[in-house]
Amino acid sequence: MGELIGSLPAPPAESAAYYARGWWRHGTFLDDLHALARTAADQPAYINVRTLLGGTETVTFAELALRVEQFAAVLWARGVRPGQVVAWQLPNWWEAGALWLACGRVGAAALSLPPGTGAREREVMTVSTQAGLFITADDGETAGCGPARVITLDDLLHDAASAVPLSEAERPAVHADEVCQVLCTSGTTGRAKAVLHTHNTRYAALQAARAHLPEHGVTAAVSTLTHAIGLMFSLLSPLATGHPTVFTDTHDADAWLDLLARHRVNCLLAAPRTLGELVRAQQRHPRDLRELQQVISVAAPLPAAVAADVRTSLCPRLIRFYGMTEAGTVMATGPEDATGPEEAAGPATAATSLGRPVPSMEIRLTGTGSPEARRLHVRGPGLCRGMFDLRTRRVLWSPAHDGGWYDTDDLVQADEQGGLRYLSRAADRIGWGYVIPVAEVEGELSGHPRVAEAAIVGTPDSDGHEIACAVVVPRGTPPSLDDLRAFLRARNMTEWYLPVRLCLVPTLPRTALGKVRKDEVRRQIGADALAASTTETT
Repeated sequence: MGELIGSLPAPPAESAAYYARGWWRHGTFLDDLHALARTAADQPAYINVRTLLGGTETVTFAELALRVEQFAAVLWARGVRPGQVVAWQLPNWWEAGALWLACGRVGAAALSLPPGTGAREREVMTVSTQAGLFITADDGETAGCGPARVITLDDLLHDAASAVPLSEAERPAVHADEVCQVLCTSGTTGRAKAVLHTHNTRYAALQAARAHLPEHGVTAAVSTLTHAIGLMFSLLSPLATGHPTVFTDTHDADAWLDLLARHRVNCLLAAPRTLGELVRAQQRHPRDLRELQQVISVAAPLPAAVAADVRTSLCPRLIRFYGMTEAGTVMATGPEDATGPEEAAGPATAATSLGRPVPSMEIRLTGTGSPEARRLHVRGPGLCRGMFDLRTRRVLWSPAHDGGWYDTDDLVQADEQGGLRYLSRAADRIGWGYVIPVAEVEGELSGHPRVAEAAIVGTPDSDGHEIACAVVVPRGTPPSLDDLRAFLRARNMTEWYLPVRLCLVPTLPRTALGKVRKDEVRRQIGADALAASTTETT
């Protein structure tokens, strides 16, 4: 891993401008933590509801600062040095945040794996990144760690209890432009890659989102701490705001609603699918959410039906973030959009609006051969340091590529509010000349009473031409293709947007954040096993 980082090109040419604008800095999150440990020592940083162990642990800024230095001393004693990778697979517990910061103290890069990662994927990630140390909560979960030395969280806590923090002389010099985080992702494409972030790219991404977080109050992000969203809004945001975050180690919607009510959470971040689960749980058993001032939808397009339910059942103020693992928050709907004025443009358009770029990010649109669809490229201080293929270790992107522009693989068009409207992933594009707005069709289908979930993918017809197939998880009695087409016509949808094939499935394959794996959907509907559940117009 150290060799790969060392071989990456110099930072982007815009680095000096990023420093001058305050988007980058010479300090790190450790400086923020120790400043808060001095000025707000007894204030809570993390409120961690631990269903696996029972009870709630509240960690103050002073306690967090001490534990971080103790963890760093343990890592150093176990041979971790600058440029190396420390990997772990832990529940959503506050120790993961302390460990991330401790890696920064010794100049190591953190690689946090989702709790459900299996031995096969664990080995790919740890071997490809050359992780030297692996920390697990379960001493029986050691398969697939490659050559990494394995210790348990209990080992770490035991050693930390008596560890003496590194002295100023012992601490290695850590630069804010050094890699501090490795995030492994395949997104919706299935291509496993490692994304490298520095202290500065993480700082810039957090600053871009901070303008949309409440100045005072408690934030909660329904995400694993291993994902970019959990890392940003559960672990790092207290260091920027001085206010606590609340998180738990379960994805259960009722448990999260209880948490929101009990801890009087002011700002909630979640992916659209999770928001839908929270809405249904709140409708079944209403909680007192009067302190909830804002909901932020992240990670995927937000169906109009879900947006309406969120405003009715959770909170009327709804903001949408468009971002990615590679760059953090890129675009957002503004405060003037939060209560829904953009709905005047129509529910489908509102649901797929990305808003406008955050001040630190640039966008560039390139042609696709369609008069309406444009391919979105982004550039800015939150963009990662580089990325490489986890299996081949081939560098996939760096700031030296294309003047620092990153191709998001998303198709967009201008919307009526001066922002951009999301159409689909380029890989999911259906149609030539005029592109079917996949996200809009999916959003409308999700409002059908007999549709639990829906995805639109392109499949070949009998002549080999690409047609739109609706892949539906039914709710109760399955709808017919004619039912769905009539429903979309009643919603005034353009005729050539309508699916001409229907495939019924029990579930849709999804990523950890709920994004539909379109590559897997296409593979499934091509399988003979699903042929009996597929219908087509004549």
